[in-house]
Amino acid sequence: MLFTYAELPSGKSNLTVLREPECGTAPNVMTILLAVVGSILLIGFALLGIWKLLVTIHDRREFAKFQSEQSRARYEMASNPLYRKPISTHSVDFTFNKFNKSYNGTVD
Repeated sequence: MLFTYAELPSGKSNLTVLREPECGTAPNVMTILLAVVGSILLIGFALLGIWKLLVTIHDRREFAKFQSEQSRARYEMASNPLYRKPISTHSVDFTFNKFNKSYNGTVD
């Protein structure tokens, strides 16, 4: 029960009694929960998008810098002085002739 007391300007007293108080309904928990979770997800996706944008801009600048440096580089292909090829070639004279004998032992 809810009581309200008031004095009127005419000098009379006014007492109002409410048997059932007028209370608002309880807030919907599911609505509040979904709003909080949704806002957290929205802020997270926005931050990820901003991060991706910043990284993409930085990468494009770095790549443009790399390409400009690569186009300015003028150098010859030089051989490495420490590197030796693992395969070496030797020419063999098949007409070996010592004391008028050919390589296979016959006389010319």
